[in-house]
Amino acid sequence: MKLKSSRVKRILKEGGVCIGTMLRILKSPQAVALCASQGWDYIILDTEHNDYDLETLGSFSLTAKYEDMALFIRVPDKLYHQMAQMLDIGAEGLVLPQVKTQEETKNIIQATKYNPIGKRGVSISDTVTLFRDYNQVEYTEWANQEIMIIVQIESEEGVNNVEKIVSTKGVDAVMIGPADLTQDMGIPGQIHHPKVEEAFRKIIVQCNKHGVAPGIHLSEIEDVRKWISEGMRFITYSYDIKFLKEALQKALLKLRDMTQKKS
Repeated sequence: MKLKSSRVKRILKEGGVCIGTMLRILKSPQAVALCASQGWDYIILDTEHNDYDLETLGSFSLTAKYEDMALFIRVPDKLYHQMAQMLDIGAEGLVLPQVKTQEETKNIIQATKYNPIGKRGVSISDTVTLFRDYNQVEYTEWANQEIMIIVQIESEEGVNNVEKIVSTKGVDAVMIGPADLTQDMGIPGQIHHPKVEEAFRKIIVQCNKHGVAPGIHLSEIEDVRKWISEGMRFITYSYDIKFLKEALQKALLKLRDMTQKKS
């Protein structure tokens, strides 16, 4: 059995678009198979703002190895033990919040890549290998090639340093965090503000210049349509809580309407 290759990474390198979503409260690994069955390219488990424990993350990661869908983990911070441990647990890529400088970016690559690219400590993950035997050279070469590193630009400082960030070898994609970016700009939630859209476009230009996939996390379809048309290619759409609320509200409105018409 071969180690799992990154279909998302391949599509993005070829200039394609990948669509994923974020999970915040679903805790059963069956959620992985559910999302894969509907054709999502990837899911992100959010440990920055939510309460996923290590056992749950490990179960999700193992399940994802049997699906043609990527599983990424957003870590709480850019600390070595948080990044390396998530990869050892089996994450197929990391989403790194609040990346502001090239120095931070270089530290991320050092922590997540093996020699000769970085200095990540070696532990051959049984989850990643599905308990098959691989030697150290096979495993470390695979990890350096297939694991995705996705940086989040969520501040004016990050926008100002975007070229230095995305020109750092080892960065595969950017996922803009509009909520934090607009908060940092002093215009919270105003993702259609000209200043915010200018920042988005600057990030797209620099990503394209350096072969990095520009991306963003959005919750409205029309915003997704707009930014795909402008060149965003790593699109994270909505999250599990919003999907559930919308489905519950839609069903209840129809049911209430039926009962009112009957009475």
